Amino acid sequence: MLYLHEIHQVRPGQTAGLLHAVEHDFLPIAERNGIRLVGYWETAIGQGPRPETVAVWELDDFAHYTDVVRKQRDPGHLDPELRDWYEGTGEWIQKTDGLVCFASKLTPTVAELQANGVAAKLCSHEQIHVQPARQAEYLELCEEMWWRRVAEPAGRSIVGLYWSPWKNTRAICIWGQGATWEECAPFGQGESWTTDRDMALWQTLGREIRTDWDDRFLVPTSFSTVR
Repeated sequence: MLYLHEIHQVRPGQTAGLLHAVEHDFLPIAERNGIRLVGYWETAIGQGPRPETVAVWELDDFAHYTDVVRKQRDPGHLDPELRDWYEGTGEWIQKTDGLVCFASKLTPTVAELQANGVAAKLCSHEQIHVQPARQAEYLELCEEMWWRRVAEPAGRSIVGLYWSPWKNTRAICIWGQGATWEECAPFGQGESWTTDRDMALWQTLGREIRTDWDDRFLVPTSFSTVR
């Protein structure tokens, strides 16, 4: 699978209009072109820039990706609605930071998310700054150490862990914080993460690859697959 990760800086006062347009105008276009939605979120208050939305879309492979691009640009294979959508998003969006990504080994596909009924009322979105060309390696370590020993026991779920060979110092991790609002615990459950030994070990091991990170909290939209 291939994934499109998009961070949208939304024009002030235009979030509701953007979300309505995505749900009612773009989702049918996406479905017709085989573009599957992993999640669509708004950045929560107090953690990260606002107004902002984050979206992750799933494609089959690079042939699928090039076909979607071709339908926007090639007059002989044009999908006018697909072209018009991307050309018209400036009505709501000031700027988009997009990235074509691969997923980590444990990242579920959209079909698996749907089959397992994965839900998350709040997500944490991490942009990890890593040593050059060690993005995939970081996610392997993250799955083996952080996920198994810290995040999963604390009630997290894996929404998506992504890396791109075209951004060689960034990895992206999206974690579900709880299937219900009552289960959300952004700073962990049980023993405080400030004193947990596995957390301390992870910070030590991760520092070998990781140089920094930027986090935000995300709230799913009503049409998000993970919500």
